[in-house]
Amino acid sequence: MSRALRDHGRAVAALAGLIVVALAIGGYILSNQRFYLPAWVPVIGTDFYTVEAELQTAQAVAPGQGQSVTIAGVKVGEIGSVELEDGRAVVELKIQREYAPIHQDASILLRSRTALKDMYLSLDPGSETAGDIDDGGRIPVENTLPDVNPDEILASLDGDTRDYLRILLSSGAQALEGDSPAQLRQTLKRFAPTARDTERITAGLIKRRRNIANVVHNLQRLTNALGDEDTRLAEFVDSANANFAAIARQDESLRAALTLLPGTLDQTASTLTSVDALATDLGPALEELRPGARALGPSLRQTRPFLRTTTPVIRDELRPFAVDVQPTIRDLRSAAEDLAVVTPRLTKAVRVVNSLLNTVAFNPPGREEGFLFWGAWANHAGATLFGTQDAHGPVRRGLLITSCSSLGVLDQIAATTPSLNVLIQLLNAPQQSDVCPQAVP
Repeated sequence: MSRALRDHGRAVAALAGLIVVALAIGGYILSNQRFYLPAWVPVIGTDFYTVEAELQTAQAVAPGQGQSVTIAGVKVGEIGSVELEDGRAVVELKIQREYAPIHQDASILLRSRTALKDMYLSLDPGSETAGDIDDGGRIPVENTLPDVNPDEILASLDGDTRDYLRILLSSGAQALEGDSPAQLRQTLKRFAPTARDTERITAGLIKRRRNIANVVHNLQRLTNALGDEDTRLAEFVDSANANFAAIARQDESLRAALTLLPGTLDQTASTLTSVDALATDLGPALEELRPGARALGPSLRQTRPFLRTTTPVIRDELRPFAVDVQPTIRDLRSAAEDLAVVTPRLTKAVRVVNSLLNTVAFNPPGREEGFLFWGAWANHAGATLFGTQDAHGPVRRGLLITSCSSLGVLDQIAATTPSLNVLIQLLNAPQQSDVCPQAVP
């Protein structure tokens, strides 16, 4: 063997070189033909995560031509095969394992890189909350959109519209000759404010669309809930019918109430005007109260232990007491109704008494004194007059002042008229000789 190698060494070396060159060329060709070795081949093996996608049409999709699958513009795999199932194209996506998994709400757009229909699939992997698609799983046609060709758009137009479009394009070509593009550019610049306003209108319409969708969704939920409560809804309709019938029987009262409504509205308008002035003054006051309100937080937190302590008292003592006292309150209702009848008169009497007390308590300025001063003097004089009494009643105190000549007249009357002498003795008047010795002859 060694002798044969020595004899044919150059041929063996040339053959080995040809084999190496053939392997290099074959590897290069296979790499450009996207030939992948199985995952079990060490080092150079490739493992793919396979997902199928249903498309309405797979026009210009050519498996094995390197048409890629991208996520956010980054190539993550390629199209493996295309099959037809139930009138729909089923495209196999071979995604590199490092970009797996794809989620249940994933979506796919079939797009063209160039006008020559070099197609690729733009993949949105979806959200993790929707769950993962198993290896070999399928993305439904509801989550895919095919490429739209210009001829499909034109085919959806009627004949007149296509004729007008052809006239527009031919006329536009003639209109854009020479300096017309510059003039058109200046004209389009003038539409910039209109474009901004249109953008705002479009944003508002989009928001309106979302709101309408929310309303429809909420209305569906409400309808489903009402469908489950049809018996209660029927009872509600019957009750509403009875209520409306009762209201219809009170049409005269409603008319009378409506006649009073204009005056009420005028009064309400006047009140709101006054409240507006109050609100104007109230705003600064509330601003000044804000620091106090903020400082109130620690105080409220400090009252929490007190509230926790008083909660059992309220629950176990005050609430049972309130329940027990309700019969008594119901019994007092009739008395309260009678009291409500006399309350206006009682209020008037209290006002009169209040005015009288204010008058009595008034102490005028200067040397004059009020009624309370003389009331104290009268109280002292009354105690002096009526402070002494016996079995016959109070003894009135008094001081009688008379002249000596009057006492002499009493002595003469007592001496000459025996009948009056008894009364003079009851008077217990002193003798003239006792108090007026100089007047005695």
